[in-house]
Amino acid sequence: MRRLAIFLFTLATLVSSNVQAAPGSRCANDDFLLHRDTLKIAKVSLPVFAHFCYRDDSGDHVVYLTESGDRRYDGKTLSRKIGAHLFTIHAGPSLTAKGTVSDSAPIEMAGVQWWTKLTELSDIDGDGLVDPILVYRFYASNEGKMVNDAFEGRLKIIAFHRDTKAAIRAITGDLDVQRSTTASAPYFKLPPALQMHLVRKMRRMYDEDMFGFDNSHAFKPMK
Repeated sequence: MRRLAIFLFTLATLVSSNVQAAPGSRCANDDFLLHRDTLKIAKVSLPVFAHFCYRDDSGDHVVYLTESGDRRYDGKTLSRKIGAHLFTIHAGPSLTAKGTVSDSAPIEMAGVQWWTKLTELSDIDGDGLVDPILVYRFYASNEGKMVNDAFEGRLKIIAFHRDTKAAIRAITGDLDVQRSTTASAPYFKLPPALQMHLVRKMRRMYDEDMFGFDNSHAFKPMK
């Protein structure tokens, strides 16, 4: 039964352009995608924390989420550095780069971590191409300990649309004046459907007490 469930999940991931990514997903050609030579050639230098495959009108693709995994707090593992690599998978097989993310935690913070449960691989604007959305969070530190509180730390949301990469940067805090949500210039050129999807995503995270976004502008990021 377990093998059947894995097979069905993998099949659904490969044939659908409206996929909700989930931690632990597998790809049909993992032997190639996770081989150390493949990762070396693709310049994926940090350990692969999670990876997802999807198919849309432009072909087959893989997303690698990587973490250094070098900061530990009471059984929890955070990282000093993280990265994301998006590739198109060609026959052969071989990979062609589509986009990257690279970031690191400020020295005063406990560390950074991908929120894989918030990863989305969906065609949001209906153009036949998946719009990957990735989320990672920076955790605050207090006396050398990790602070896991919705109103402490920072968060980033990265959205890819065709050849565009947009970033939303959010800072939280106990007071309204401490909180802010801003976006890079490409965000404001995204299709309205994708912009509103990201706003609704932040509102949902706020309502579910996942992260204390600034809500003074109805969760819309400022320039």
